[in-house]
Amino acid sequence: MPKSTPEQTFTKLYNLATDPATPEHERKSAEGKMKSWLKRHGKTARDYPAIFAKAAADELAQNPPSPSSDPRTGTPHPYGGRTFSPADVVERVIGRYVTMTEPVAVISTLWPIFTHVYQRFAIAPRLALTSEEPDSGKSTLRKVLGHLVYRPNGAAFSTGAALTRHIARGPCTVLLDEFNLVPANLWPSLLRIWNLGHERGEKIALMDKGEEREFDIHAPMLAVGLGSFMREAQLSRAYRLDLQRYTEETTPERDYRVNPDIAEFVAVYSYVDEWVRSVELNPDPPMPSGLITRHADNARGLVSVADACGPPWPQRIRAVVMLLHEKDMAERPQIKILRHGLLLFKAFEVTEIGSGRFNNELKRLDLPDANWDRYRGPSGGEYAHSLRPSEQAGLLEKSDIYSIRIRPPGENQCRGYTIAMFEEAQLKYDVAAPSEAEVGRARLRLVRPPSD
Repeated sequence: MPKSTPEQTFTKLYNLATDPATPEHERKSAEGKMKSWLKRHGKTARDYPAIFAKAAADELAQNPPSPSSDPRTGTPHPYGGRTFSPADVVERVIGRYVTMTEPVAVISTLWPIFTHVYQRFAIAPRLALTSEEPDSGKSTLRKVLGHLVYRPNGAAFSTGAALTRHIARGPCTVLLDEFNLVPANLWPSLLRIWNLGHERGEKIALMDKGEEREFDIHAPMLAVGLGSFMREAQLSRAYRLDLQRYTEETTPERDYRVNPDIAEFVAVYSYVDEWVRSVELNPDPPMPSGLITRHADNARGLVSVADACGPPWPQRIRAVVMLLHEKDMAERPQIKILRHGLLLFKAFEVTEIGSGRFNNELKRLDLPDANWDRYRGPSGGEYAHSLRPSEQAGLLEKSDIYSIRIRPPGENQCRGYTIAMFEEAQLKYDVAAPSEAEVGRARLRLVRPPSD
């Protein structure tokens, strides 16, 4: 049996220390060894994601999967020894069938390559292909990616149970079409896979031959649909790629329904499969400034693949993920205000805040994604200005939060909000809780009165 690497050793200690079934003396011993390990290796708790990712990569290297039965593996291809990268080849073949903007092109190119190596990373970002009108290339892009991703499901649509069993058979990719037409009774099971399968190690239980069995559901996933077919909570796990209806000028060079070049797809797949077997990927590549929390988690695997492909891909992916991040932040202020509201309650250690004070303190928050003093409206296209009380009320009302009469300790009666309102909305809309580091940073700034 291979000797454990340092990162594997630390991960075992962490699992032991956080397992509720671990006896108290063993838990304390594991925590002590973790502290010694971190000190010895010059690491802190902020390095946990990179440590866990390295441990997973080491595990995969020590126990590689059995040889693939995919007949495309090992197929001769013309790309060996050339100066271009897998990303160059994948972008070219997709571009034959789909006309893409830069964000769509970059994400759609790197994501299928990522599906071959997703087990090396903790997060498998989802793709949501959307458009306001048909004939934009969404379904065609799904079909083309189906030739390039690792072990896709065969049907364009499946039930949650069928997909769970597909994923349980081993590493794979899930591609689904017509997601906006999913019947209401099937929606919950599909969303469980979308939400939980985003992160490594998540499982769900299903009845199998009369007995309950746990299934690992971590896998990359793509969904296609018209309009806004997903809630904000689901989109936080995804890259939403908007495609535009074709015009005479933007029609792609080939029609997939008429003349798909299957031999070329097979050759590209074989090249990607060959490349990923030997490539070394950085489990924690440098992120663009301001890209934090789930946005960084979603980008990490794609950025790592881009870095391994070489120029111009490192530059292109970082520019695109920041563009999509900024667009997302502008489009979802009603979700952001919930998270920042929870932060205010925790920073001030109160259960009630007047609406006027809430507005003032929002604009004083010193966080990378806090821009309430230069708010650009719900569309992101307005002139930058301080968030107005009426705009604040409008955003909160989208989450069913309305001001009521309150009397905060030491203050006069006023209209405001309670922490219970925000906690209820947090659960309803699956809003990420602020981290202790963010609360501490906010407390240091907010407890000091603003300078004159």
